[in-house]
Amino acid sequence: MTAPLPLPESFALTFRGYDREQVDERMEELLAEIRLVTADRDAAVAEAENLTRELERTRSENAELRARIDRLCRAPADPAAVGDRVRQVLDLANTEAAEIVTTARRRADAIVREADETARRRDADARAHAYRIVDEARQRADRIAAVERRTAARLAEIDAFLADAETLLAEGTPLRAVA
Repeated sequence: MTAPLPLPESFALTFRGYDREQVDERMEELLAEIRLVTADRDAAVAEAENLTRELERTRSENAELRARIDRLCRAPADPAAVGDRVRQVLDLANTEAAEIVTTARRRADAIVREADETARRRDADARAHAYRIVDEARQRADRIAAVERRTAARLAEIDAFLADAETLLAEGTPLRAVA
């Protein structure tokens, strides 16, 4: 994240006020900075949305895998239709399969918990980052508005001074020296 640009206290005076080119350049710089901050915020929000979609896809995939495991476990081979040796092998296979399913479910639950936590953390980080960017942009916009108000006030003062000077010159009143 970039540091805020320092705002000038004043602009160079010219015959009829401030140097408009200098003011325009400064305004363009500030607007470019605001566009950059806005783009950073949008990217952070997009990343949070992508992570949310990925989490939902992972949850859906996990649910499908659980359903598939449940279907496979509900349809074991019928031990009554085979001999004693085959029955023992099937019993051992069913026991081993049950252990594998239990282990797989524990691992899947751990992966889902970890993915949920990571997604929550990334989402919170992205949202916090986006809020910081928006807040900084608002603060910069407020500073720009304050500079614009001060500049407008000073320009009005200068215009009034110049109008008074033009009036005095038109009347032919001698000017006094300013110390």
